[in-house]
Amino acid sequence: MMRRNPSLALLLAAALGLVAVSTTFAQTKKKPSRAATAKTSKAEQMANLGFGVTESLSGKILMVMADQNLLVVSGPNNVPYDLKVSAKTVIVVGEKRGTISSLADQVGKPVSVGFVPQRDGNHATRIEVIG
Repeated sequence: MMRRNPSLALLLAAALGLVAVSTTFAQTKKKPSRAATAKTSKAEQMANLGFGVTESLSGKILMVMADQNLLVVSGPNNVPYDLKVSAKTVIVVGEKRGTISSLADQVGKPVSVGFVPQRDGNHATRIEVIG
């Protein structure tokens, strides 16, 4: 004769009930519409892809290493920021377009920088020497 355990039967029934509820919940969950996903900003899309959101920084140029495509800017409280410069970086010196080599003559001058923080460093998107 087989003996039945009532607590085991209750536990099994409760587990089956939870599975049924979670399956029903998963089926009622709606996916966002295309219109809703299209409304996200470019910054949010970039952040979702693993890229940082564009930030800005104002300070003075401390150092330019053109051979390494590196610009060092003193930010708030004289904190140095290393910025990687690429071919896509827009550089403006005064009213003219410039290059990383032209920034070497601008050490000590005020600068405004737009950059994207990433895992491998801060990537400059725009560098504008003021004055």
